[in-house]
Amino acid sequence: MKKFIAVLLSFAMLVSVMVIPATAVQAEPEVEMITDGDMQSVFDENENSLIVFVTGIGQSYSYLFDESYTQEGAFENGTLQDYENYAPLIAEGKYSTRWNLFNSFDEAFSDKETISAIISVVFNLLFSGVIRQCTIKEEDVQTIVRNLFKFNLVDEEGNSHPRVVTPRYAMPVSEYPWAMRDGEYRSEARERFFSAIPCEDIAKEKFGENYEDFLYVFNYSAFSYTSKNVEGLHDFIETILENNKVGAEKVVLIPMSMGASVVSAYMDAYPTVAENHIRRVVGIVGAWDGTEIIGDLLTQQYCDNSADLFYNGLISDLVGEPWGYVVNIALRLFPKQVLRDLIDMVLQGFATDLFGPTPSLCNMVPLERYDEIKWCISSDVVKEEVDKFYEAKRNLPQTMKNLEAEGVTFSFIAGYGLPFGACTSDYSLFGFMKNAPTTNSDEIINIDSTAPGTSFVAYGEKFEDTEGRELSPDGSLDISTTIFKDSTWFFYQQKHELEYNNTALSLALNLATGVIKTVDDCDNLEEDGYYYPQFNGARNVSPLVRSYIPDLERYCEETGYVLTDEQQALLDKAKEMINCTENNFEEDNALIDDVHDMLVEIGVYAPEEEPGKAEVLLNKVLKKANDITYKLFGAKGFLDFGK
Repeated sequence: MKKFIAVLLSFAMLVSVMVIPATAVQAEPEVEMITDGDMQSVFDENENSLIVFVTGIGQSYSYLFDESYTQEGAFENGTLQDYENYAPLIAEGKYSTRWNLFNSFDEAFSDKETISAIISVVFNLLFSGVIRQCTIKEEDVQTIVRNLFKFNLVDEEGNSHPRVVTPRYAMPVSEYPWAMRDGEYRSEARERFFSAIPCEDIAKEKFGENYEDFLYVFNYSAFSYTSKNVEGLHDFIETILENNKVGAEKVVLIPMSMGASVVSAYMDAYPTVAENHIRRVVGIVGAWDGTEIIGDLLTQQYCDNSADLFYNGLISDLVGEPWGYVVNIALRLFPKQVLRDLIDMVLQGFATDLFGPTPSLCNMVPLERYDEIKWCISSDVVKEEVDKFYEAKRNLPQTMKNLEAEGVTFSFIAGYGLPFGACTSDYSLFGFMKNAPTTNSDEIINIDSTAPGTSFVAYGEKFEDTEGRELSPDGSLDISTTIFKDSTWFFYQQKHELEYNNTALSLALNLATGVIKTVDDCDNLEEDGYYYPQFNGARNVSPLVRSYIPDLERYCEETGYVLTDEQQALLDKAKEMINCTENNFEEDNALIDDVHDMLVEIGVYAPEEEPGKAEVLLNKVLKKANDITYKLFGAKGFLDFGK
C-alpha cells in the first residue's frame, strides 16, 4: 500500500523540491597561496568582507526530532528551537531525519484519518475503471497531502512545526559545533556546509589556512515567511560583523536559487549600504523572479503533448526500466479523465494546503503571474505577506541600481539552453508544464529570472531579427536587455544543480573577493589564470574529484602501484582539464570516462557487470509491449478506446 501511494503521489511530491541547489567543485586555476600569517587574502585592506551564502532549497536543511524533545520539561531552559538546545543534539546526531522536504509516511500510515482517506481513494480509483467516471473525493486527496507533509506547514505567525528545527549558526564555519559520533569527533554542521557547497579547496586558496573564518551560511526553511527570513538575515549580518575574527565591516551575499528571493526582500527592507552592510551580491542561478514551473503547476496549465508524456514517458523515467513500462500499461486500466481528475486534485491539494499557507513558496511565481495564483492563498495574513514581497520584486531593478550607485556590485551566474525537466529524471514532471516547450532555462528556472532582464527565444531556436541584439553563441539569448550584462555569465545546457561545475564556483569566489568584477576583467587577467568566458559550457567533474582521483591515490598508496607514463599522462590531462576554465561538456565527459576505464584496467574498480540475457530480454519485451500499447491506444486508457 505504501509503495502504491508513493508512486501515486511521486510526481506531485516533486512540486516541493524543484528549486534545488546551485553548487560546484573544489578546484580552480592556480592563484598565489596566502600564508597563515598573511590574512589580507586577495582583498585589499578596504575590501575585507565576510562571504555569506544564502541557501537554496537544496542547501537549506532542516531537522526533524522525536516528539520527546518537544514535551514540557525536556529542556531546563528554553525550547528545542533555541540554539543551546538544538546545536548539541544535531552535533550528536540525535535527530530523526534531516532534509528540506519532510514527509511523514510512517506516522501518517498509523493515523486513522489518513488510512481512511487512502482506502477511499484506492477503492474509488479502482471502481472508476468500471463506471468510467471519477468518484474520488477531493477532500480525501487533500487529507492525504496535508497529513503526509504536515511537518512542512507553517502557522499564521510563520512558525514551523515544533518538532522541526532549521539551524542558524551566526558564526563562521570555523566555529561550528563538534561532537563525538560513531567513535569520531565530527561536526555535522561543517560536513553539511561543504557537502552542499563544496568550496573548501577554492576557499583555502583564496583565504589561506584560516579560510573558514571568512565563510558563513544563512540557513532558512524553504517553507517559511519571507519577512521572518529578512529580519533573520538582518540580525545574522549584524551579529557576524560585530563578532567576526578578520576585521570585516561588510558582507558579500551569494544567494543560490531560492535564496535570491530572500536577498531581494532584504535589499527592499534595508535599501541602503548603511543598513544592509552589503559590498557585493553574486547570484548563482538565483530565482530573482521565481520560475514559470510554479506558475504552471499552481494554475494547472500543461503543455499540448502532456498526455503523451504521461502515458509514455514520465512514469518510466521515474520508476526506471523495465518496470516503468509495466506501470505505463497498467495506468490504462483507468479512464484518461479519471487519472486527469486525480492529478488535478493532487496538485490542487498541494496548491491549497502546502503552497497557499506558505509565503516563501508563493513567492516563487513570476511577478507577471501573481494575479493568477492569488486564489490559493489561504488567508489575509499570508496575502499581506506575499503582497509585500511582490512589491519588493517590482522594486528590484531600481533597488539594485540605487545600491550600485552606493558602490555595491552585482554579478550573476546562470544556465540556459534547456527545456524544463530536460536532464534529471526526478524532474521529468516539469516537462508537462505549459511553458516547457517555449522556455529557455537551466531545466528548473527560466533564464530571465537567473539573469534578470535577459531576452530569449525557446531552447533550440534562434532570434530571427538580429539587428541591435547581442546574441549568445547559439543565437537563443539577447543580452542587450540584461540588467547587468557586463557582470553576468552564462553556461550553455548547464542544469540548475551546478554541482561540481568547478568553473562556475571558482568564478563565484573570484567575484566575491573582487578579483573579477566584469567580463572585461577576465580578458585583462587571462594571463594570470582568471579567464572565464561570458558564454561557457556545462561541466560536472564530480566523479573525478569525489571518487576517481582520491580512489586512485589511495589504491597506489596501499598497494605500491606505480602509474605507467601513459597512465600518468592521462591523469595529468584530467587534472589540467579541472583547472581549465573553458568548459567543453562532451570532451570533458569523454576524458572522465577514459580515467574510469583506466581505473578498471589497473584494478581500482571491478568491471561493470553486463546485464544478463534474461534481464535484457525482459527489458526488450516490456518496452515492445509498451510501444505496441501506445501505438494501439495512444494517450488514453483501455476503456477510452474508440473515443
